[in-house]
Amino acid sequence: MKTQVIQLDPHDDLTSVRDKMTWAKTDRILLVYPRRSRVLKRTLDLRLLQRHALFLGAQLAIVASSQDIRQSARELDIPLYKNASIAQRRTWQAPSSLQLPFLRTSPVDLRQMRAQTLPHEARWRGLLGIRLAFFTLAVVAVLALLVLYFPSATVTLTPRTRMQSQVIAFSAGAQVTAVNPSGSLPAHLVSATLDGSKTAPVTGSIITPNTPAVGLARFRNLDIARLTIPSGTVIRTTTDPAIRFATTVDGVMPAGVAQTVDIPIQAVTAGASGNLPSGSLVAIEGSLGASLAVTNPSPTTGGTDHSAPVQTADDRTRLHHALVSALLDKCQAALPKSLSQGDVYFPGTLAVGQILSETYFPADRQTGPTLSLTMKVQCQAQYAQAADISTLAGLKLDAGLPGGFEPASKVAAALTSAPPVTDARGQTTWKMTVQRLTSARIDPVATMQMIQGRSLATAAQQLSHSLQLVAAPVIRVTPAWWPWLPVFPFRIAVLVEG
Repeated sequence: MKTQVIQLDPHDDLTSVRDKMTWAKTDRILLVYPRRSRVLKRTLDLRLLQRHALFLGAQLAIVASSQDIRQSARELDIPLYKNASIAQRRTWQAPSSLQLPFLRTSPVDLRQMRAQTLPHEARWRGLLGIRLAFFTLAVVAVLALLVLYFPSATVTLTPRTRMQSQVIAFSAGAQVTAVNPSGSLPAHLVSATLDGSKTAPVTGSIITPNTPAVGLARFRNLDIARLTIPSGTVIRTTTDPAIRFATTVDGVMPAGVAQTVDIPIQAVTAGASGNLPSGSLVAIEGSLGASLAVTNPSPTTGGTDHSAPVQTADDRTRLHHALVSALLDKCQAALPKSLSQGDVYFPGTLAVGQILSETYFPADRQTGPTLSLTMKVQCQAQYAQAADISTLAGLKLDAGLPGGFEPASKVAAALTSAPPVTDARGQTTWKMTVQRLTSARIDPVATMQMIQGRSLATAAQQLSHSLQLVAAPVIRVTPAWWPWLPVFPFRIAVLVEG
């Protein structure tokens, strides 16, 4: 029997020893006192330890050399041993001086207690015939569950198809905001930015000065002093506008009143307007006008003009229209390429949305034989989106859908021979042939309810009679030898092909 050996320390007291005994999980507890120990020597201490051991359901024994401790142990009938090894090998005798209320009793007969607790079974339940009947019912119930839940079936149906086709008149405009079942669609804008240049000859002409006129000016002294006439002295006519000439060399006026000097002159501005008759130049600009008088004794000659080509307003207008037309032609080819498949382009709505830049060369009023124009424009046009066309076509086709049929494909649309036409109000009309594939409507739930629990032949006949099918239905049952379709619809799978 297992023994818990507790080695006491010199400082142990009653409380600490009781705690050590509490941790023991054996039926025998051996307390080993240290040599010359003076702890727990009283008979009362040993009595309390003995009772604590009995409370724990264990027997207490002591190893001690002190005569006082051994005498107290003998009084309490506690087994005494010389050392721990001897105590572990020997069988301890229970003390006779104490009642052991906490010692374990004989084990309880659990089977007898269970027999007394359970109610007595009725006699008829032990009869063999009754047992066989209940067993048979259980087998039948299991078989019924297998019949109801085990079989499964797959039914493959190929419905009848029909092509639905219709010619629809469409109308689109910028003021329409949503698809209208009456046939109206919103018109969307597509734009592109292009640039180009064009050159054309000018049709106008202008007279421009060529060479200046020259002549001789005669100055007359109005003073007695000698005067110097510097080169560049300007003389002019008194007309409005004045025609001005300038001296080309320096001159000296002799002293004395009425003295004269002739100096060469040249027109300040070239052109035939400088050809003046004699006596036309009579005024001097500057301070010399108070001291001198002037005239041209002979006509001035040599001033010429020539004709030069120049642009006119009509030239600019014609070139502008020609370049815009060329850019619109490029837009007409580029814009449809930027649309998505199925969109319908409206060529009659093509226009210039905005002129981004426009540069003429040469500039206005400058001469030149040709006029060039460089322009960058944003062109735009209207179109109908394929999604709107498909939506409206679907509404029209749904209205004429044959009874018992449902759509089986997307709507396909193609333009008729006439292109879209845009009127003065910006409304575009056109016609399209739309079509789609339809198939006979099959309700899987109703189909399952129609054939559940029927034989394979009956189910196939019922489906062929009730549904519009191209071919006979294909019914597969699992297991293959089972002759009926499942009773429960959720065990039947209906597949629609096509």
